[in-house]
Amino acid sequence: MAGDYGEINSRADFHRVLGEATGIARRLLEGSPGYEVMLRIVTELEAMKQWTEGGRQPTDDERHRIDVGLVAVRELDGAGGEWQELAQKLFALDSYFEDWPTDEQAAGSSG
Repeated sequence: MAGDYGEINSRADFHRVLGEATGIARRLLEGSPGYEVMLRIVTELEAMKQWTEGGRQPTDDERHRIDVGLVAVRELDGAGGEWQELAQKLFALDSYFEDWPTDEQAAGSSG
């Protein structure tokens, strides 16, 4: 069941969705080389990965530097197929990353 963070209910879910979103974004970028919006999305997803590897907690500054959710709303809203799938993952990732809840908080947001 989707809560405040969509399909993300734990740090493990976050890392899974981050990997999935990064894979989709890279594929879309390959299909549209030079598309600056997708390049920005890939760059931000890679930063999120770097800032959370090995159990590291992102700083407040890092958490507020990411805006893939806003980019998804402005640039991908209404798109279909993989573009829509990516947008949904970006919304969830952005919200989760900004709040950086514990697993208990994230799981408790479902309902």
